[in-house]
Amino acid sequence: MNKRWQMSLGLLLSCVALAAILRGIRWGELGRAMAQANYWWLLPFVLFETLSLWARAMRWRVLLEEKIGGGRLFWITNISYYLSNVLPLRIGELARVYLATRGSEVSGMQALSTAVLERMIDVLTVFALLFAVLPLVPQQGLIAAIAYWVVAAVLLAMLAAFGLARKRSGFVAIIGDFVGRVAPSLRGAAADAADNFLGSIDNVRGRRLGIAVLWSVLVWLLAALACYSMLLGFLPEQPVFVGVFVTAIVALGIALPSVPAGVGLWEAATVAALAVFGVGREIALAYAVAMHLTIFVKVAILGMVGMHFEGENLNHLAGAARRFMQRLRNQQGEAA
Repeated sequence: MNKRWQMSLGLLLSCVALAAILRGIRWGELGRAMAQANYWWLLPFVLFETLSLWARAMRWRVLLEEKIGGGRLFWITNISYYLSNVLPLRIGELARVYLATRGSEVSGMQALSTAVLERMIDVLTVFALLFAVLPLVPQQGLIAAIAYWVVAAVLLAMLAAFGLARKRSGFVAIIGDFVGRVAPSLRGAAADAADNFLGSIDNVRGRRLGIAVLWSVLVWLLAALACYSMLLGFLPEQPVFVGVFVTAIVALGIALPSVPAGVGLWEAATVAALAVFGVGREIALAYAVAMHLTIFVKVAILGMVGMHFEGENLNHLAGAARRFMQRLRNQQGEAA
């Protein structure tokens, strides 16, 4: 998708989401909900959220064959989220791929392929959590139907990726032939890129993949505990499975194109998730805003600390990440 169209779509979806949740809002009740919340629950929320990011770094370390230390990957992960929160087009993803290759033995294609694999594992783990609590959720019919279809699609995509990676020579030849018919000059580059990408995925299998999946489960359990901790500050009577459900719905909601930080989609997903349990829009929105703002501030602080350790600043890193991806494409072309 063209970058301009992607940004326009993200802006549109965010505006529609904000309009939907703010229409008819009772501002007085929203203010009371914000004022009456117990903000001591911010402490465990921040702790669990930070531990979730640490677990993400450990998972990526496993996928990268321990070529980078966990401490550095933790800061790179925070930098990635910080950039995605303040810049469009999720530039943080490019930045973390670039930083992982700098001063390490990690190749650009290995960093990129493992980042893609992480997202697939994330989707499966989020839906696994969703399935675990669905029997306790009222009005689950449509949610369950969508969940089953998405999980089936992602699982098939992962199985196909690993299957192709094990026997990639034939698939690489097909890719080269197909691209060669459309753009002959890019035939070799496309084949080489496909071979490198699938080769990096093939390195992640067996015990290493199993450990990465276990880390992913920990990532999302910690995220759910964080979400539930904050929820107790606004709705202390809610059971823990409500926090798990909200975590899953928010994760899926902010996966859609949006403005930086997922503004609008985050709040709309939270309000929609809590509406299933009969929670009023005002208190649900107050909870969503408090949670989102806290994460934004925390990630900004940790991201800036991480950039200090990496010797980077916001503008330079964003530009360097874009140039890195362009060089990666050029290298594939030269290799052809």
